[in-house]
This record gives sequence, structure tokens and C-alpha cells, in this order.
Amino acid sequence: MIKKKELFELSIVPGWIHAKEIQGQKSNAGAVGVDVGWKVDIPCLQLTEEEREHICERLSGHPLSLYALLKNDIPSWLTEAVSEEYAPRPDQAQCSCGQEGCDHVQVAMEAALAKLRSEPLLRLALVGLTRDNLLNHVFREWAEEVPWAAESGDGEALSKLEEKGKSGPSSGEWLAEAAEQGKLHEPGASYRDVSVNLQAVPENDLEMDDWTELLPRVKAVQQVVRQIVMDASGKAKESLDSIKDSI
Repeated sequence: MIKKKELFELSIVPGWIHAKEIQGQKSNAGAVGVDVGWKVDIPCLQLTEEEREHICERLSGHPLSLYALLKNDIPSWLTEAVSEEYAPRPDQAQCSCGQEGCDHVQVAMEAALAKLRSEPLLRLALVGLTRDNLLNHVFREWAEEVPWAAESGDGEALSKLEEKGKSGPSSGEWLAEAAEQGKLHEPGASYRDVSVNLQAVPENDLEMDDWTELLPRVKAVQQVVRQIVMDASGKAKESLDSIKDSI
């Protein structure tokens, strides 16, 4: 019989559930009737290659199911695929303790089943489909669905470079290069060569259109429009002066 506080290690690998006692946990080691160093091996039937391929292909076509599986939520169809036929075989298990009627196998099975329920990927690994093999198959399937980019020969690439050298870079290439270098919003070399000559128009000589017909309900519309124009021109002059000072 196993004592309540007896500790053992559980290992689940393709085809097998292994459990063994952790040495040094008993104070009365070696006493009569006490199991020391027992080990249990429980076999499990493996999926066929065709069955593994079917599961991998179905998961590669259903990314949401794969995501759920990675989050320890097994899809219902996968539960049916890994049926009771592939359940562990405690009736074929072996225990090294040599005692007739020991419950080491039962305790190991209970711990293993609890772990398998919480980790569906481990359940697949037990029947022969490991996590790495599953993901490798899925990623390979996805990669094969991506079309290869057409590659041009060296001669064609050189001819394109020669043509580009003759005509110069296109506007799109120039903008892309400027953006990459962080100079997209910087003025070019000839920017400072541009000169703007503005002459102020005396207020009395400023010609104004007649806005009376457009704004019949506005009193003194001409004076209002003139004031707006003068304010705008004053702000424009201030902006121009600040630009000149920065050059």
C-alpha cells in the first residue's frame, strides 16, 4: 500500500507513462512491508502515421483549433480522434515492487489522467504526436501555401540599374530614400536660393472689391473686409520676418 504522503515522479512520453518513487522520502526506509524504490511502467497504444497526418492537416486548416489546443482547450473532434482505444493500458502495466495487489499502478494512473486532462498536448504526445512534430508539420503546410516571389536574373537586374542610371531615380524612389534618411521634410539645397520680394501696399492704395451685394445684412461691410485684410497682411508680414531671421 502507498502511504498518503508518499512522493513519486511522473513522466509521460510517447507510448509510456512512467512513475517512480522519490528516494529518501521515507524515514523507515528498508523496514518490512515498506515499498522502497518502486517503479511503474504503463504502456499506451500509438496513433498510426496516417492518423497523425490527418490530425496535423486538420489543425493546419483550422488555426483557431490549433490556438485553442495550445491554450489547453482540446477541440471536440480531436477528443473523438484520440478515442478510448488509445487510452493507457493499466492492465498491461508493470510495477517493480514485486508485491501482489499493490496499488502503485492505480495511483500512477490517477495522477497521469489528471495531468493529461489539463494538458491536451501531453495527451497527443502520449499517443505519438509530440508538440514539436505537430507544430513543424503545421508551419510547413502554411509555408507551402505562400507563393514564391518571382526572381529576376542577374542580367535583367543589371539592365534595370543601367536604365535607372540614365533617367535618374523616379519621384517615388527619391521620396522613399528621403524618408529612410529622415530628410523627407527638410528643404533641399536650392531652398535658400529662393528669394521673395514683397512690397507693402499703402492702406489708402489697397483696392477692395465691393462686398455689399454679397453681405447685404452686414453693416459697414467694406470696413469689416478691409480690417480683415489688414490683419491678415500684418500676420503674414510677421511670419515673413521670422523666416528671414531664421535663414
